[in-house]
Amino acid sequence: MKSAALFLGFSLVLLFACKSDSSSTASPQNGTDPLKTTTSSADVNDFEKLDHNFNITPEGSRLFFKGFFQNQLTDGAMTINKGTLHIAGGLVSEANLNIDFRTIEMIANRNEGREAFMKGSSAFDMGKYPNGNFTLEECLKAVNDQDATHIFKGKLQMKGKTIPVNVRVRIDYRPKYITILSDQIVIKASDLGIKVADPSQENIYFSLTINGEIF
Repeated sequence: MKSAALFLGFSLVLLFACKSDSSSTASPQNGTDPLKTTTSSADVNDFEKLDHNFNITPEGSRLFFKGFFQNQLTDGAMTINKGTLHIAGGLVSEANLNIDFRTIEMIANRNEGREAFMKGSSAFDMGKYPNGNFTLEECLKAVNDQDATHIFKGKLQMKGKTIPVNVRVRIDYRPKYITILSDQIVIKASDLGIKVADPSQENIYFSLTINGEIF
């Protein structure tokens, strides 16, 4: 009788031990291995591995332009005041930027009269068209180009006009922050409904500087 009781007790202890061992070694639910290490999405050190959204930072984000206004060669700029980018696989997969034409100003030798002219109906007409937009449609990596890292293809909208854009850009990245500098985008003044006195002065040279931060 005593032997039977001891045998029963030993069997219960053995059964409990087997269950505990089974539960501790069982694979977790959903096929997830807790010992397996993966790259965290919070790791933002490598541009090529990013899959993140960026908010545009208006400080330093601008659409620059250079052209003849009132027969004077003028360097000016307007602020890119908001927008978003998405970076994935070493490319800018999405970009939508708002350009505030109410912020037009000359870069050097500021002249209030000429700034008023550029904001007026004879030039960029900020009263009727206070905002413009740049939308990215395709981003490619530049090949064998020492000055550019990528090619942007998209549309620049201003004054109710849509201008196709195909421009070289340089992307500089440091963890969480991005800067994009474009080459010149040449647009004829007549394509924007801007009249110039001398046809040889019709080209307006635009360029983008975009700053963004991960959010």
